[in-house]
Amino acid sequence: MNATTSAAAKPGAPEVARRTPSSVVTSLVLGVLGVTIAFGITGPFAIIKARQAIAEIDEKPERYEGRTLALVGLVLGVVSTLWLLTWVVLGFTAGFGGIDLFQVLQTALNQALGPNAIVYALAAIGLNIHFGYTGLLNFGQAGFMAVGAYGLAVSVTTWGLPFAVAIGISLLAPVVLALLLGVPTLRLRADYLAIATIATAEILRLIFGAVETKSVFGGSNGLNNFANTFDDANIYRTWGIFQPGGALGFDRLDIWVASFSKRDLWSMTIGWVLVALACLVVWALMRSPWGRLLRAIREDEDAVRSLGKNVFAYKMQALILGGLFGGMAGMFLALKQGSVVPSDYSTNMTFLAFVALLIGGAARVAGPVIGAMILWFLIAGLGSFFGQATTGSDPFMPTWLMDNTQASLVRFVAVGAGLMLLMIFRPQGIFGDRREIAIDGR
Repeated sequence: MNATTSAAAKPGAPEVARRTPSSVVTSLVLGVLGVTIAFGITGPFAIIKARQAIAEIDEKPERYEGRTLALVGLVLGVVSTLWLLTWVVLGFTAGFGGIDLFQVLQTALNQALGPNAIVYALAAIGLNIHFGYTGLLNFGQAGFMAVGAYGLAVSVTTWGLPFAVAIGISLLAPVVLALLLGVPTLRLRADYLAIATIATAEILRLIFGAVETKSVFGGSNGLNNFANTFDDANIYRTWGIFQPGGALGFDRLDIWVASFSKRDLWSMTIGWVLVALACLVVWALMRSPWGRLLRAIREDEDAVRSLGKNVFAYKMQALILGGLFGGMAGMFLALKQGSVVPSDYSTNMTFLAFVALLIGGAARVAGPVIGAMILWFLIAGLGSFFGQATTGSDPFMPTWLMDNTQASLVRFVAVGAGLMLLMIFRPQGIFGDRREIAIDGR
């Protein structure tokens, strides 16, 4: 016998124990969820994982087993997918289960294109510069948003400064915050910046809502009456062409299933222009030598330092630029609401901005924008769906499963489950590269 013959071919050699691929279990779980409580939504994912498991088992039958279980997962996936298609068709045609899917779609699109998506798109663009391009773990983007919002509100309401000056202060505040955070932390490991930013965001939120600082920041009730200049500039209310009877006149803009008031439309016009300019700036910078150096720092900052580059200075510049976009997001949120309240700038805002970034894909110019739109489409659409499914004398969902009070919270559970599925099937996001989120390599 040849010396290179494997041990498995020798008489008496122990057989290698076969195991069941993890994709088999995943397909079963997704299939069961689809035919029980997920309304078929997980069915397509169950089919994908089942097919993947079957191919894996067929390729190496001596190593893997569990083909029957994979087939069960495939059948469950097909059944749940058919259920999903059935109630979607019936929902649009006959109002299946008392649920108006047209209204669900309208609510979802309003939010996906509306001001809330713009706020999170700007915040996620800032996080993209920090995390996606430079590898900085900023868990306190809400803090940059808060100082941007309060910089505007305090300047106008408390100090009585002109609106244009207040805009400048609002953009300067996150730059100062980035300097205060970056000087003591950017020379240390990445997790120190994460700890410092999340702690700073919470400290700022508590300071803005404290009784002792109520004369300046308005306490827990916040500040208002600072967005009058922004509202007065609304061309959809002041220009005759948009007034009823004008060439483009309307009281409320209705486009297919989307509907917006004139105030929201004005906020959207300014907001999407800001998003477009932000994307243009990021696109130009990341194709310059400066942007390529940021990517190199993300991959191996020691190698960049060995070439004589000042890594600290480049990290500081990235922290300032990303924080500036975060402050811009906070300023826009304040203007579109007409008020600032400390509770609006909790850590939840940072985490949702990260979700938007991960959905769209890190280190991609359009990733944060598409991610924010998808995030709010899902949050609003699921909220409307569960709200309708739990109301009425005979609700679609039994009260033992969910009541109307729980409906507004379950949508976040569903979004979280969807994010988990995304991390399983495509961890790099829709447009991203898997290497862009390799945290363990930083």
